[in-house]
Amino acid sequence: MAMRFRKHRTIRLADYYSHHVSRVYAALIGLLVLTGATITAVIIAGDFVIDQAFVMIGLPLVLMMILTIIITLRIALEPLEVLTRVITRLSDQSNDITAPAINNERYVQSGLKDMVQTIYDRLNSPAGNDDTVDQKSIQHLLQLLPCGLIGIDQDQEIAFANNSAPVATDINEKRVLQLAFPINDTLNSWLTEVRGRTITETRSWLAVPTSQGSDAEKRIYDVIAKFQRATDGSIDTILLLIDKTNVYQDGQETVDFISIAAHELRGPITVIRGYLDVLTDELSDTLDDDHRDLLNRLDTSASRLNGYVSNILNVAKYDQKHLKLHLEKDTFENLYGILANDLALRASTQNRRLTVTIPPDLPAIAVDQNSISEVLLNLVDNAIKYSRDNGEVQLSVSLEADFVKCSIKDNGIGVPSGVAQNLFQKFYRSHRSRSSVTGTGLGLYISRAIVESHGGQIGFTSTEGQGSTFYFTIPTYSSVAQKLSRNDGTNSNIIKTSSGWIRNHSRIGG
Repeated sequence: MAMRFRKHRTIRLADYYSHHVSRVYAALIGLLVLTGATITAVIIAGDFVIDQAFVMIGLPLVLMMILTIIITLRIALEPLEVLTRVITRLSDQSNDITAPAINNERYVQSGLKDMVQTIYDRLNSPAGNDDTVDQKSIQHLLQLLPCGLIGIDQDQEIAFANNSAPVATDINEKRVLQLAFPINDTLNSWLTEVRGRTITETRSWLAVPTSQGSDAEKRIYDVIAKFQRATDGSIDTILLLIDKTNVYQDGQETVDFISIAAHELRGPITVIRGYLDVLTDELSDTLDDDHRDLLNRLDTSASRLNGYVSNILNVAKYDQKHLKLHLEKDTFENLYGILANDLALRASTQNRRLTVTIPPDLPAIAVDQNSISEVLLNLVDNAIKYSRDNGEVQLSVSLEADFVKCSIKDNGIGVPSGVAQNLFQKFYRSHRSRSSVTGTGLGLYISRAIVESHGGQIGFTSTEGQGSTFYFTIPTYSSVAQKLSRNDGTNSNIIKTSSGWIRNHSRIGG
């Protein structure tokens, strides 16, 4: 005998809610009718006294009503439970929720499968199944965009690029993005990281120049990247590139002007510091404590001003995230010894306590003494400025593999999570500190340039309200001695690592 399979009616998404409510009502009425029929049959069939009636009729009635409510609620809440699991799985939050099996026959019959499938389809294809705009029209609109738009597939290859995107074709007919990302924070390194740990994430880079062409032809972009995990081999990353060349060129002209002014200021500052040194030495026997404190404060302020001038002049020399440096063998203990008095004075005049821990058996490092001194001054000065009154600033040095690591910990306000990724940008300062803490916004920018030009890393950890720890690493001399000898002691071979970049680390949290 031939078997017949009932063909299920397809439930429209627009009718799903009313259909589901009808199912719930039908189940509730059916269970209540069954309960009533059962109780009626028991009453008709038996002749009970009061105690027996409670046991034989009342108690079963209560239990069946409870069971009716439980079953009805289970049916009613099932779609909410399934949709909750779907949304939780698609969220950025870590979880161990398993995706629902939407091909379950019950979900197919009820229309819940189509509801869930629509969420997945819309997530993977924002245009969905909207037939009002055809694919040719969409392509035309994307090509007309005044900003660059690039789609990158799961193999990290460019699958789409509009006319405004800085993309070229190499000798292998492969499209290549012509942007010079920071050497320690490239697009490829970010994609490799996020693909291994999250479902969706957004990232931005400021002032990324093109990697080809003369200075007159170069463009500068702000880049926004959106990653959304895909499972079908399609595009999973979208790049939006906004041409800000005019804005950043104006900024560079400003830097050039400030550099000229800073260069002219250096002479008077040197004279002021010289006279302060002379006054302090000549009048040391006649000065009382208040006068001596005043001269110390003047000298500290002059030193800080000289540091600002040095930072500005270094920015003018800073090209493509590298400085050309001559690295020599030195010890961190010796390096700090040169700055010890200056740093101690800076701390005491601001009512801060500076504690220093430098193990005596650390190996020698490869450094340009003047530039690394500037990094130390910048980081310690920041820690002093952002620490609380009478707070402690801790400087500690340790050995990590082939690097010597210096950490400067404060007990200040911490770094807000919203400003972390911009903290090492030129002229960037948090809005919270602009009115209360002096500075140019160049210290961390040039510190990063110096450290990376040594082949090291710079970064920080921070907890808002509790303080921050900024750190940098410098390679040991023995680990880079051969590379230095091949290039007359300059850093060219140091910064060009086999991986092409050195990762910049920062962490906000507890």
